[in-house]
Amino acid sequence: MRLEFASLPIPFRTRFEHAAAARDRAANVLVLAEDDDGHVGLGEGCPREYVTGETTASALAALARWKATDLEALDDRAALEAWMSEHEAEIDASPSAFAALELALLDVLARRERVSLERFLGVEDAGSLPRSSAVYGTGPTAKFLSQAARFNAFGMRDAKLKVSGDGARDSGRARLLAWCGRVRLDANNLWISVDEACAALDDLSRYAWAVEEPLRARDFVGLAAIGTRTRLTIVLDESVTRPADLASVVTGPSYILNARVSKHGGLLRTLAMIRTAREHGFRVIVGAQVGETSILARAGVVAARAAGGALAGFEGGYGTRLLARDATTASLGFGYRGQMKMTGIGYEGAGLIPSDEVRRLMFAEYAAAIARRGARNDADP
Repeated sequence: MRLEFASLPIPFRTRFEHAAAARDRAANVLVLAEDDDGHVGLGEGCPREYVTGETTASALAALARWKATDLEALDDRAALEAWMSEHEAEIDASPSAFAALELALLDVLARRERVSLERFLGVEDAGSLPRSSAVYGTGPTAKFLSQAARFNAFGMRDAKLKVSGDGARDSGRARLLAWCGRVRLDANNLWISVDEACAALDDLSRYAWAVEEPLRARDFVGLAAIGTRTRLTIVLDESVTRPADLASVVTGPSYILNARVSKHGGLLRTLAMIRTAREHGFRVIVGAQVGETSILARAGVVAARAAGGALAGFEGGYGTRLLARDATTASLGFGYRGQMKMTGIGYEGAGLIPSDEVRRLMFAEYAAAIARRGARNDADP
């Protein structure tokens, strides 16, 4: 198995802001895997320092370390899962890096068997695809109103609103969106204390049904108190990245897991997280990383299908609506009312083909690696 990896910072069509970060281009690591029979698989991870402590540089470094081991010899799912078990702590430390690697390997393995990613993983792939929510950042008012008009004209009434901490502005936006449909809030760990969060949410809770990460990550006692006092459902994102985190959740309010493939360290771990969340009685939102390409969006569709009746929302498929271009020849996206579409996506594996830009990027990485190995050999006495 040949593995190549690199980062591709694709520019955004428009800047996206929230309480924890502002972005105008993608921050990712991409992996291309190719076996001896020519099957090509693609993987993607989106490192986020405020979520998992990773940066693009640290994710690339982790991939380099793993590539230097026997990882390229993994030739079936059992071998991959055994490697994951032996290196669990390393994956916990670099989940987005491993997500990119794992997705590429799973794609190749499924293509070998000439089955879809869902069939390969034992996930039901019949029925309709999920519908994506409208996601609103904390940008200027004119930008928000323009987005609201476009999303509503497109029939997308289920909204996720990033809150800024400006009470009047947040309340006005939540009220406007609530006239059209359901609203959930995303605070991105904005508030310091339970009292501060509850004071801010006192007015907002009139318009919303859930709030995501109102406090610093893993303040489970505080999150439970906010849910009890405001009667809002608590959406767990940064607070739950590993299976052990679910066991720390304090009972009381209603909870939803925001499952993100990059955050959890790959699709296999995400599916396990979804199963555990459902056993706890939690519903599931399949979230997305801002600026992800169709590679992660495709993995998100698998996760959404695995959530089944527990699925409470889907946030993927923005593709070239946000990105200037995609990493694949066909771009996974949504249509009217946010309905996801798989137009141009093949049946085998993830069904995606790398763009010419990605092929050139990975070929350059391969050529550079060959040159580095040659230089080391020349230097040996």
